[in-house]
Amino acid sequence: MFTQLYHSPNFLDWTAFALFVIIVFSYRTFLAWMLRNRKKKLILGKLQIYRNAWIMAHTDEKSNLVVVQTLRNTIMSASFLASTAIILIMGVFNLLSFISGHQQSRVVVGIFKSVDPVVEMWRVFLIVITLIYTFINFTWYIRDMNYIGFILNIPKKDLDFIEGRDSTEMISNRFLKAGLRFSMGMRGYYFLMPLFLWLIHPVFMIGALLMVVVILLNRDLAG
Repeated sequence: MFTQLYHSPNFLDWTAFALFVIIVFSYRTFLAWMLRNRKKKLILGKLQIYRNAWIMAHTDEKSNLVVVQTLRNTIMSASFLASTAIILIMGVFNLLSFISGHQQSRVVVGIFKSVDPVVEMWRVFLIVITLIYTFINFTWYIRDMNYIGFILNIPKKDLDFIEGRDSTEMISNRFLKAGLRFSMGMRGYYFLMPLFLWLIHPVFMIGALLMVVVILLNRDLAG
């Protein structure tokens, strides 16, 4: 079976697909492990320390305006990125009209020879799934930040009373979860680059995928 796959004209495409799935899930698992065991070595962990300091500096009634403005700016950026994901989804669906035959397939892959329409369908499907994942993460971030906005406008002594303890850790954990959603949404955009290049040729996709991983590792381990 492997020999047949190796000699298949779509061997590079399926190799690129398998490599994409393995790298994405492996990288996500790596980040989760690092956050649990080596948090301070990640930029995400260091950002959490900054968030804690920001919470401590702005958990009083005099800082409400600063809190609202800061959260508003982050929500606006997430809203823009979520809206862009929806627009891209609609645009990618237009590619489906090209995947109905050999001649129309050639339009999608450009100057390279046509591939199996089933492979092209998988290409478009994976792009759509990635965009949906991106959209969900950004909208989830917006939802969490709206909750945090309400929470931070409550006086700290009242929050401590509601929680029955110091509320700083609770707010910090909410910030961390929201921040992870934003981070995962951005990674969805990063991994879109190899997928779009896959529409041209799988070799381009593999090269871009490895480049994205190197860039993300350099950034995430910059803490």
